[in-house]
Amino acid sequence: MAAGPITAWRKAAALAMRARAALIAFARRWDQDALERARDEARTAERRLRAAIDVMPEGLVFLDSEGRYILWNKRYAEIYHRSADLFAPGRKLVDTLKVGVARGDYPEAIGREEAWLAERVERMRNPGPPHEQQLADGRWIMIEERATGDGGIIGLRVDITEMKARQEALRQALARAEAANRAKSEFLANMSHEIRTPLNGVLGLAGVLDQGRLEPDQREIVSTLLDSAGTLEALLRDLLTFARLEAGQMEIAREPFRLREAIETAAAAFRPRMREKGLELRLELTGEADAVVLGDPARLQQILTNLISNAVKFTERGSITIRHAAVGRGETRRQVLEVSDTGIGFDPEDAERLFRRFEQADGSMSRKYGGTGLGLAICRQLADLMGGAISATARPGKGATFRVELPLPPAQAAAEPDRAADAAPAVDSAEPLRILVAEDNPTNRKVAELMLAAIGAEVDCVENGQEAVEAVRRSSYDVALMDLQMPVMDGLTAILTAIPRYPAPRRAPSAHPRLPIIVVSANVLPEHLAASAAAGADGHIGKPVRPQELISAVRAAGQPGEDGEQFAAIG
Repeated sequence: MAAGPITAWRKAAALAMRARAALIAFARRWDQDALERARDEARTAERRLRAAIDVMPEGLVFLDSEGRYILWNKRYAEIYHRSADLFAPGRKLVDTLKVGVARGDYPEAIGREEAWLAERVERMRNPGPPHEQQLADGRWIMIEERATGDGGIIGLRVDITEMKARQEALRQALARAEAANRAKSEFLANMSHEIRTPLNGVLGLAGVLDQGRLEPDQREIVSTLLDSAGTLEALLRDLLTFARLEAGQMEIAREPFRLREAIETAAAAFRPRMREKGLELRLELTGEADAVVLGDPARLQQILTNLISNAVKFTERGSITIRHAAVGRGETRRQVLEVSDTGIGFDPEDAERLFRRFEQADGSMSRKYGGTGLGLAICRQLADLMGGAISATARPGKGATFRVELPLPPAQAAAEPDRAADAAPAVDSAEPLRILVAEDNPTNRKVAELMLAAIGAEVDCVENGQEAVEAVRRSSYDVALMDLQMPVMDGLTAILTAIPRYPAPRRAPSAHPRLPIIVVSANVLPEHLAASAAAGADGHIGKPVRPQELISAVRAAGQPGEDGEQFAAIG
C-alpha cells in the first residue's frame, strides 16, 4: 500500500521532467527560428540599404578610423572608374590615391605629388568645407567629407562638371559683356570728344560775336546759331548721361549746396528763350529753399533743366512756374519741386509712358517739336538714384505739372558753402594776365584767344604738351589752359612732368609754389575729371566753353593765393 503514492509521485515527476525537457527543446527551437528570422530581416535591410545607396546620384564611400574602405556605392566607382579595380574592403584610400597620382589622374597634383597627397590626407583627418577636384578626363568633382562617431569617415562625391561648364560660360559671357561695355564707354568718350571739339568752335565763336556790336539781323543770326548749338550740346549731354546710367556708371554725389541757388541757376539758363517766346517765369519758393542741404546739385540741376526745357518747348503762351515745398518730418522729410506750364499738356493715361525711353505722349510731337524722348527717362533714373521719385499730371490743352520728390537732408552749418571764399576778386586791369593755351585744334586756339581778348589778356598758344613744358621753362605765366588729347605729349603727361618745374606765376607771392593749370577739354566723363584732379590740375572746364565760364575761371586762378585749393569742374 505504501508504494502506491511513491510510484505515482515518481511517475508524475518523470512526466514533469519530460515536459520540462520538451519545453526547453521547444524554446531552443523557437530561439533559433527567431534568430534566423532576425538574420533574414537584417540581410533584407542590408540589401535594401545597399540598393538605396547604389541608386544614389552622388558617390558615397565609408572609411574606418584608419582610412580603409568599408563600403562604397556604384556611383562612387563610376566617378573614379580608372581606380575602381583597386577598391577593396580593408584597403586604404590613400593607397589608391598614390596609384592615381602616379598615373596622372589628378592634374592639380602634377609636379607636387607628395605635397598634394599630404594635403589630401590632412583633409580626410580633419574634414572641412567641401572642395573641388579635377580629374584627368576634365571632369570636376565636389568632395564633402564628415567624421563619424567612431572615428571613421563618410564621404560624398558630386560630379559638378556641367555646373563648372555653366560657370565658365557665364564668366566668358560676363567678360564679353564687360569688354563690350568698355568698348561702348571708349566709343562714347571718343564721340564726345570728337563732337565737343568742333562744337566748342561753333559755340565759342558765336559767343564772341554775340558780345560784339551787331546789326539787328546779324544778332538774330547769332542768336539762332547759339540756340542750335545749345540744342546740340544738350542732346549730346543727354545721350552721354543715358549711356552712363544704362551702364551703371553714374555716381551720385553727397555734398552741401543751397537749394535756392540750384533752382535759380537751372531757371536762369532759360530766361532768354522765355523772353523770346513771351513766356513769364514764376518762382514760388518757400523759406526752406534757402537752407543748405546734402545731395548732388549737378544731378538736381540736370533734372530741373530737362523739365524746364520740356516746359519751354511745349508752351507757346502763358507762363512756366517752378515751385518748392517740403513734406514729411524727420527722416521721411522730402524736398518737393514742381515745374508747371500752360502748354499743350497730354492725356492723363500717357503720364507713365512719358518716362520710358524714346517715348513721347504723341508720336507727332517728335516731328513738330523734335527731341529724342530721353529727357524724362533720364530724370526718372536720376531721381531713383537719388532715392526720390518723379511723376506727372496734365490735361490736353491745359498744361502739365512735373513733380520731383527728393530726400535732401539739411547739411551741418560747418559744411555750408562759403560764398565769400568762392567769389573771385577783381583782377588788376593795369597789368594784363599772361596766359598759356596748350591746344592742338587751331579753331579752338583761335576761340580761346578771342575769348581772352575781352579781358585784355596776353595769350601764347602751343600745339602740344611738350611745347607747353618748354614754354613755361622759358617764360612766366599767370595761368595755363591745358587740353588733354594732344599729339607728341598729352595734357596729363605734361602736367605730371612739368608741375614740379613750373615757375611761380608773376602775381603770386613766393609762398605759391607753381603755376595754376586749368584743363580745358572735350573729355568730360567722371574718369577724365578724376584723372585731371589726380594729375594736379587746379580745375577742369568741359568743352564747349562759354566765354564767361572761361573768363571767370581764369580770373579766379590768376589771383594771388595759397596753393592746394579744391579742384573745380565746370561744364
